[in-house]
Amino acid sequence: MRAMIFHFLLIALAVLIGQRSVLAQSGERMVLVVDSLDAHPIPNVSVTVDGMPQGVTDDDGKARLQLGTHANVLVRFEHVSYRALEIRIPSTVVERGPWVVQLVPRDYQLGEVTVGRAEPEVVFQRPDLHAADLLINAAGLWVLAYEHPRMVRSQADAGKEILRDVRLVLLDTLFQEVASCPVPEDVFGLRHDLRNDVLIEGTRRAYSVGREGEALVLLPFGLDELRRAVLPWTDSIPGWVVGSNANAIYPALDHLAFDPMEDSTLRICSVVDTFMMDLFRSEYKYLKGPEKVAAMNLAADLGVEKEVVAGYMSGFSRNIWFKPLYAPLFVVGDTLLVFDHVRSRLRKFDRAFAQVGEVGLTYQGVADGKFWSGRLLQDAADQQVYALFHRNGTSWLRRIDPVTGGIGDRIRLTNAYPERVQVYAGRIYYIWRPFGSMQKRTIYRDRL
Repeated sequence: MRAMIFHFLLIALAVLIGQRSVLAQSGERMVLVVDSLDAHPIPNVSVTVDGMPQGVTDDDGKARLQLGTHANVLVRFEHVSYRALEIRIPSTVVERGPWVVQLVPRDYQLGEVTVGRAEPEVVFQRPDLHAADLLINAAGLWVLAYEHPRMVRSQADAGKEILRDVRLVLLDTLFQEVASCPVPEDVFGLRHDLRNDVLIEGTRRAYSVGREGEALVLLPFGLDELRRAVLPWTDSIPGWVVGSNANAIYPALDHLAFDPMEDSTLRICSVVDTFMMDLFRSEYKYLKGPEKVAAMNLAADLGVEKEVVAGYMSGFSRNIWFKPLYAPLFVVGDTLLVFDHVRSRLRKFDRAFAQVGEVGLTYQGVADGKFWSGRLLQDAADQQVYALFHRNGTSWLRRIDPVTGGIGDRIRLTNAYPERVQVYAGRIYYIWRPFGSMQKRTIYRDRL
């Protein structure tokens, strides 16, 4: 029995010695390639032995090498993120466990980089036409352009700019001119309806714009219809259009919602400049006797208070201390935001027109407050609202947080004294011409 066991052990020992001999002759060896900094395995390391490819390491950083029977073989390890490594080893040396090789991360030498503000992009420039006004919507960029500087002001429209001999030009979304047409009368500028479709406000008529093939077609309608039935409605929510009865010479307004199916109107909220309203109504006291009688008679006919009639009769809005009321409503997501600048409050309403809260408007109280232009801009593409500021020719925007009423960082426009600033799809558009330059008035675009 002992002889049999001894014989078996001899056979096993012979087999083991034979395996070690074969392994030594074949020169096969396992290698593990790791990072020299944290020792994590490195996959996809290219390995060659005496210039012969051996494949790449697997996900665990391992590879099986055939070193051959020659002494002093040269093994090379290469990876795009590490320094190449060459090691000369005797192929006949066989050790237990994998051979661990460490690669050092490669240092990349970058060229010199100058960090600065990107130049604004020119989106409309013609050697023969000045840009007078612009509007951006899904169709492209609409431009009112004129050949010669013939802008004049009418005494009847003091403070308004009237444009003569203008053309309407349409550029596609790549800012290639696709159509244009002359406007047959003097105009105040471009306007838009609640869908952001382009309109033209002329001095005698208003125009909507249609397309017939590659041509633009101007469709006239009444100015009264534009000012009373189109421009007051600024946005929409499912089942309703929203707007206001704002009047530039009256210190109060109502924000309204109109249901076109039911032909009914609801008041969302009112905004009143109480101080200015008291001054407006006090004009009645300074009317002469016959004027007071006329005010009372007219108030009775109109169903309004005689003090309100007196404020209009006296031309109160022409006084130097009169300040027009500015309290726009913007739809942002499922919330209606009313910017009540009289109270410096941002009032919030849901789609059922119930007030759901209010927060302070910080841009009127911070250091930027005294430079606020008095205008808010909404990006029609993403509904974001921005406050526009001016100081010594420099202009900048600050994003308004609809939740907190806070403002974001300054976004400065590249060129000084920009005109007709608008925001659309994360870009700022404006008209600018270098001072003293022969360049025509050009439309530029800055990134937000």
